[in-house]
Amino acid sequence: MNELSKRDKPAQLDESGMGPLLTEGWKLTGEWVGAWLDLHPNASAKQLQAIFPDFTPPPYKGIYDEKRANLYAMGGSATRVAKDVYVVASTYGPEDIEGTSGTFFVVSRDASGHFRPIWDIKPLAERHYELRDEIGLWAVLESCAYHCGPMAVNKVLPLPPTAKGLPRFAVDAYQASNGGTVEAQLGVWEWDGKEAHAELIQSYNYAADYGGIHSQGNLVRIVTKEPTSTLVPCGMCPEPRGDWTLRLTPNGIEDLGHRFRTPEIEWADQLLTTVAKSGDASALASPEALSALRDAIAKQRAKYPPTQGETEEEKAFVFFGLYEKCRILSRRTQGQFVIEEDDATFRFYYEKRGGKPFFTRVSIQPGRLN
Repeated sequence: MNELSKRDKPAQLDESGMGPLLTEGWKLTGEWVGAWLDLHPNASAKQLQAIFPDFTPPPYKGIYDEKRANLYAMGGSATRVAKDVYVVASTYGPEDIEGTSGTFFVVSRDASGHFRPIWDIKPLAERHYELRDEIGLWAVLESCAYHCGPMAVNKVLPLPPTAKGLPRFAVDAYQASNGGTVEAQLGVWEWDGKEAHAELIQSYNYAADYGGIHSQGNLVRIVTKEPTSTLVPCGMCPEPRGDWTLRLTPNGIEDLGHRFRTPEIEWADQLLTTVAKSGDASALASPEALSALRDAIAKQRAKYPPTQGETEEEKAFVFFGLYEKCRILSRRTQGQFVIEEDDATFRFYYEKRGGKPFFTRVSIQPGRLN
């Protein structure tokens, strides 16, 4: 892998021959981990996080910056999910050039009592590739073959066992070709001693440098970047941040859903989207507020007129750029908040009716607040 390619640099993930090379490399990582665990059966969590320090030989001198010797190297970590059962996450760079490719597999004791790789995601992903589903993403090497793979692991998290005592674990992964808004995937897997079975596997988004997953008792919480329809944030913007919560039960998983950390963004987006689609928003806002929003939407559409070949749905679409954050001015029975759009400032006034916001007035001023 460290030899020069036709482009006078180490081979990239989308070049022919990389698939077999990576398959062989990951096979070797499994054997390495098995032998290492035989020698260190009581390794600490800290030791398991640095399980590959000497696995990849140093690159040929002069191929790339010698100060970045791990740029094109196999790496990863192991996580103990049950007695003598480890989930290994392995990656191959270059992380900051054209994307990282990764895998995960299970290492456990075989019939002879030695640690060996028992199962890995890649063969299963190959069988799912043509389905273009969540599992099939793990077979992707080139950027954006579908979605924006390839996949790499962020974190492996041990979880409470099933009612039958079978180990469970979460694999939080990301698609390495994304930018500031990362398309990620959460998988919750059950281990039966021979194979891992997905109880849940689903994509979500998070803002780069703002993601995270943790468990507390039987709850798993994932930091997200929640989708919006009309208030569109920039790719590098962390908002609108949210939380996705799962409850683990002995017999399965209960999805408790997503919530916005700043619900006002969701309220404003739903209101704007309803008005933009000419829906009945009379239960959401006063005639005065709706009139102000219709005027703003008309001006926005005039600024970005439809182009030739657009569908009716595309022609009807309108967006306002969400500028970084929402300013909360008050959150009482009667509240107000400000959303800064790319070219204007929206000030929303509302009162709670039946526990839900009813917008009494919307003030729209050009430019942003100082």
